[in-house]
Amino acid sequence: MKSKPKTASAARKRILIVDDDPQVLEIFSALLQEVGYEVESAENALAAMAAVVRAAPDLILADIRMPIVGGMGLVRELKSHLDSRRIPVVAFTGYDSPGMREAALKAGYDDYLPKPTDPGPFLDHIERLLRK
Repeated sequence: MKSKPKTASAARKRILIVDDDPQVLEIFSALLQEVGYEVESAENALAAMAAVVRAAPDLILADIRMPIVGGMGLVRELKSHLDSRRIPVVAFTGYDSPGMREAALKAGYDDYLPKPTDPGPFLDHIERLLRK
């Protein structure tokens, strides 16, 4: 897997990945770390909220379907608090349909990335989101 060179801006950016699939957490954490991002992962919405309270990330990638509290519940909670409402939250999900995209954006997600995804376009998309 060929990756982009590390950049000074990537090294300063923190990304939280929230997914109940350990393989997704491992693969995408490694990919983002390889290009210089600081990455934290959480396997559920409760762990994600705790991570945000500890140290607010610059971007959150959150699956939609997770046990107990799904991604839509997580994003609604994040967007309801002054200290976390401005953190961009991206739906990072294997459930890609126009209806799911619409529901995710309506729930408060700022963007939508389907998985699986190729590393190059994925990293380009993350870089664009963090420049906003």
